[in-house]
Amino acid sequence: MGGKKKPTISQLAKKEAKEKEQVEKKGKGKGKAAEEAVKKVVATVPAELYDQITKDIKDMDYVTTYIISSKYGLKMGAATRVLNDLAKKGELVLVSKGHRMSVYTSVERARKLGLIQ
Repeated sequence: MGGKKKPTISQLAKKEAKEKEQVEKKGKGKGKAAEEAVKKVVATVPAELYDQITKDIKDMDYVTTYIISSKYGLKMGAATRVLNDLAKKGELVLVSKGHRMSVYTSVERARKLGLIQ
């Protein structure tokens, strides 16, 4: 009973250093595996990406956090913050909100559909 014990701080540090070495070795090589190791998910949203998201949203029928997260490589929390911020600014309209998912649409599209006046 009980299961596996948690590693100590020094064991965690050694494991992290070893993983960092492996990523550096993969980064030196060529190929798809090297690109995947170097690619990271963005936690904070730079201003340029924020502006790009704002422009692209106007062409979409609807927007969810998953769409933004997968399209731009953001974490789900960062995508949620971006959409909430755009809704507060008045660029998006909340169409449907559930326990786990919110669906937004642009203001122009909401007017065409008769959701707002």
